[in-house]
Amino acid sequence: MTSLVRAEWLRLRKRTSLLVIVLAVPLLGAFFFLAGFASISEQPPFDPAATRARLIAEGYGQGLPPDQAEQLIQDSVNAERSQWESDEARFDLQRQRFAFPQGIVTTLASSAMLSFALILLTATTLGDEFGWGTIRTSLLASSRRRSFLAVRLGALALAAAGILILLVVLGAILPLLLGAVGARLPATTAVDGGALGVAVIGQLVASLAIIAFAALVTVLLRSGSLTLVAMLVYVAIEAAILTLLIRFEPFQDKANLAWLLDALPVRGISTLTNTTLRAASGLASFPGETVDRSLEPAIVPIVALIAWTALFAAVAFRRFQRMDIVE
Repeated sequence: MTSLVRAEWLRLRKRTSLLVIVLAVPLLGAFFFLAGFASISEQPPFDPAATRARLIAEGYGQGLPPDQAEQLIQDSVNAERSQWESDEARFDLQRQRFAFPQGIVTTLASSAMLSFALILLTATTLGDEFGWGTIRTSLLASSRRRSFLAVRLGALALAAAGILILLVVLGAILPLLLGAVGARLPATTAVDGGALGVAVIGQLVASLAIIAFAALVTVLLRSGSLTLVAMLVYVAIEAAILTLLIRFEPFQDKANLAWLLDALPVRGISTLTNTTLRAASGLASFPGETVDRSLEPAIVPIVALIAWTALFAAVAFRRFQRMDIVE
């Protein structure tokens, strides 16, 4: 096994494209983090005197008795102050997502990019072996097919773990960089460490499920490019299944069988990510919203994803063990 690991390292380290894919996720995560913060509006402090003068210049109160005109102007000033305070609270809530330690949760929300990168990595590392005809050479050097595939999938799992670690590190560093350049970051809600740990573990489990499924499709089709197409087809099929099932009352929200929908891979990954990150951050989507930090909705998805990972991997290993390789 040690020789296989060493050979895998020699094979993969020379492929610059793989390193580019691995580094692209944290780099894109950093870009979207900074772009997201830059997109938050910055409004000037509210000035009652300037607002009053503007309203008078616009003709507020003209033709009314002085007392009624004054009351109208004052009511308008108060209304604009209330709107300013509401907007400022909304902008402040948006900025909190980019302050430490909430920045870690924000960067971890890049799961869509991570999923695509893992599909691309799996399809490339396995599919290219068939496309280039190097799979036969590799297996001639070591006839232990299960060990060969296990080492390859292990390398992909390590890549997924490495990307997650980089995202966490970026989420901790980027708020400090924003503060260093003078960005105004408000005090924010404390992150729930336990929920954050579950979020990281959940994303790792989801990553393993994606790798296992992509590997299964690749060894079935013997093509990396077809793997990408097959993944899109599966997403469309699952969406159609969900659309059909939710028409039936037992599968509708909070019904007896609604939890079964979260056992489907794509729906499960979405539920797991949203539930754990929301529980970890504790931040509302808008001022005044009550945030449910319960992790209970994440139980079904994480158990189902573990089962799906085991099933996909088992079928992939069986297929790889029994397939004819003549390339």
